[in-house]
Amino acid sequence: MSLPVRLVFCALTMEMSVSANLLTWLGVPYVTDGGAFPLKIHPGTYFVGLAFLMMGLEQAASARHFTGGLGKVAHVNFYLGAVIFCMIHVTVMTGMCNLIVLLDTFLPAGLMAALLHDATPLERRSLRCLLQSGIAFNAVLALGEAALHANVIPLYLNDAEYHAAVEDFRPTALYDHPLTGGLMTMMGVALAPARFLLRVPYTILQIAAALAFGGRMAVAAIVLSGFVLAGIQLGRDVLRRDRRSAVHLICLSLISLGFFGLAAGAICAGFGARLAGHLYWDQSAQVRLAQWDLIGELSVPHLLFGTSRHDFLALLNILWLSKGVEVVENFWLLMFVSLGLPGFLIFVAGFFSLLRWCWNHAALQGRVMLAAFMFVASTSNSLGHKSMLLVVFVAAMSCCPGREATATKAARYAVTLRSPSSRLVGAA
Repeated sequence: MSLPVRLVFCALTMEMSVSANLLTWLGVPYVTDGGAFPLKIHPGTYFVGLAFLMMGLEQAASARHFTGGLGKVAHVNFYLGAVIFCMIHVTVMTGMCNLIVLLDTFLPAGLMAALLHDATPLERRSLRCLLQSGIAFNAVLALGEAALHANVIPLYLNDAEYHAAVEDFRPTALYDHPLTGGLMTMMGVALAPARFLLRVPYTILQIAAALAFGGRMAVAAIVLSGFVLAGIQLGRDVLRRDRRSAVHLICLSLISLGFFGLAAGAICAGFGARLAGHLYWDQSAQVRLAQWDLIGELSVPHLLFGTSRHDFLALLNILWLSKGVEVVENFWLLMFVSLGLPGFLIFVAGFFSLLRWCWNHAALQGRVMLAAFMFVASTSNSLGHKSMLLVVFVAAMSCCPGREATATKAARYAVTLRSPSSRLVGAA
């Protein structure tokens, strides 16, 4: 295993275990006001940057250009270029406050894609095991917190410790927020082990944790993804006139009954009480709709060049007084307000270029996970603040189940075509 990949493993371990809450609890001003600028960067980001630097040095030592390994990753190149442009843009136009999200959330994701583009099958399997272990550990921790109604690491809002009412308690595990935990468990379901005896308990654990975290969109995405995958497989069986279609239909029905039974059991046990109490159009959902009125408050300079943090807080205060909107819960809206229309268009083009890399890198299950991830992330502020989600997602897409199997089938097919017998059949 190469040194850059080893550093990637260290980075992902830090991302899944060192949260903003832990850093605040330790006295590090990672998300609080004040402190030196280097302390505003997550430790995992430093490891990703160091891994990228080591990759460049290895390429230089082998007489290749520093970016030689990136030359064939056009989508990653474009994404990194767009992010760097946006970083320069916000620094010049709106100040350093809007820079940190791009530097700590979006830039490391592009570097992670470059680092894992040429990873070996062994490195991908090891990476998948690491992600499975980290997500499973946090799921077990979340269920323990839900049972005890206490967080292992206190949840902080800015620099103040937050204590939720008993009926509104949600676990955080080693993540920074319950919604982060919900999105991570959704990825955990997609990364479930291939062996049936491990896959079933692992999936049940992730679904139970998702119910405990209380993310409505994450739970909905898990259900929809399962139906989509099962439906596609069933459709393929029908088109091929495969006799297993009836078996798959029965399995789909049993899985559906099993999921709703597990959900009902978890809610009765108290693990999904908050989720059950918010399965309707509540005040939180109404606020997420009203937040889009912020666009109407922007001036022409704000629309063209972006909004500084001081001006953003002033506009948000107006929205809070008129609509009750205290925070913006959509990262697309936040990026638009921070960058302005021209910068936002460049950001969107770069971001979809990264998603294109993920799409090309994955098989069917990974592509369904990509759609589910974007669905959930677009309904919350998961990527609008400093977060490890995008970095972990890119790593998960690079080693999602099915990719190696698809490559193996393609290689076997190519070997078959090159075999003497196949040439004879073709000649006949």
